[in-house]
Amino acid sequence: MVRKRNTSAQQNHEPLDLDQSTGHLIRIAHRLFQQALQARLAEHGVKLSHWHCLRYLMDEDGLTQKELSKRVRVKESTIVAVIQEMEHIGLIKRIRTPLDRRKYALSLTAKAKRITRNLLPIAREVNKKGTKNMTAKETKLFNSMTQNIIDNLNDTQS
Repeated sequence: MVRKRNTSAQQNHEPLDLDQSTGHLIRIAHRLFQQALQARLAEHGVKLSHWHCLRYLMDEDGLTQKELSKRVRVKESTIVAVIQEMEHIGLIKRIRTPLDRRKYALSLTAKAKRITRNLLPIAREVNKKGTKNMTAKETKLFNSMTQNIIDNLNDTQS
């Protein structure tokens, strides 16, 4: 009986077990994190899209629209509607930048700062729930490995 060698070309055509697909598992985990967080944010009248912007602006108040879209990882055209909503409900204000009067810096309002401070424990709670069966060391390793995946895939975007 002659055995066939399993070449890499053959391996590439084998079905991918979804339970072993890193991308698929990350996608499911991401969606579950988002759903859990959105449900908790909604109780406070905050949309998930607003939360992502609030978090970046909390760390770096005064980002431009372009900078914020890069941080949040959405197209500039997508972030425009989110910024308009946030401005309309009093979470951010746009201020012309002194160096380039065509650009606006996005700044959190006092209302947004208060809301963000109140929602940080909720975000921590959702993260804690997602990693509850992991030790602190395992969580740190998982985060490091996930960052490695992000870095590897960012290289393909260039």
